[in-house]
Amino acid sequence: MATARYCLTCGTPLLAGAPPITPPVFSVPQPPPYPYGSAAGYWEYGRTGKIDNTKTGLLLLIIGLALSWIPFIGAIGGLVALIGALLVILGREAFGVEHARNTILALVFFFVGIGVTVAGALALFFEAFSYRTGPSSIVQPTFAWLGVITIIGGGVTGISEVLLTYALQPSSGRILLWTAYAASIAISVANFLFVLPFFGGAGVVFSAFFLQSFLGIIPALLYAAAYYLARQRIVRREIPSPITPRPFMAPSGGMPPTGGSG
Repeated sequence: MATARYCLTCGTPLLAGAPPITPPVFSVPQPPPYPYGSAAGYWEYGRTGKIDNTKTGLLLLIIGLALSWIPFIGAIGGLVALIGALLVILGREAFGVEHARNTILALVFFFVGIGVTVAGALALFFEAFSYRTGPSSIVQPTFAWLGVITIIGGGVTGISEVLLTYALQPSSGRILLWTAYAASIAISVANFLFVLPFFGGAGVVFSAFFLQSFLGIIPALLYAAAYYLARQRIVRREIPSPITPRPFMAPSGGMPPTGGSG
């Protein structure tokens, strides 16, 4: 009988039959690319912030450059552009090694150019102050050397404006950057060779200042156009490259067996 507990012939206790073994079913969940609280999730959050910093910085650069050529207001535009450049530098790591390196080099060239201009101006000032022959014999050569130092310092500083977004630019944007740089050097040289000698007398400084400010619209707009092209690439998500989600990795011990032993 199915319910008998002892053998009817010999009286030996009967053992209950073992239940059938059902192999366990293992489901492998697919985690989200960057789960909440993971290191990759925090890194992606930080990366998004750096991209936003770069977009905002480029917008401030465009606004600042659009104002920089206007007399008296140009100082405000320069401050806005400086803040924008700092934001671009802060967001550099989201756009790869080349852009990160270029932004640091741009920062170095910026300070070197300013240092050359300030150091040269101070050296000329103390040299002129040390003369005992009277001011009339030293004003003209000192003023000429000051113009040369300004051109050199401006040329070094201008490289920073090229490098700041060079790795973000399309080919047309890079052409605009170098064209703007060449235009700024040409305007400085023209101002030194032609504008300053033309305006003599007491009004030389103010006349040259206003003329150079209006001529400065050429490189300013070229730089602004190049920065706009770089920003549009970010807005259209052409850069930076999207992150590929990491594939799910099985435990190091391998998948557990799905069936009983043979």
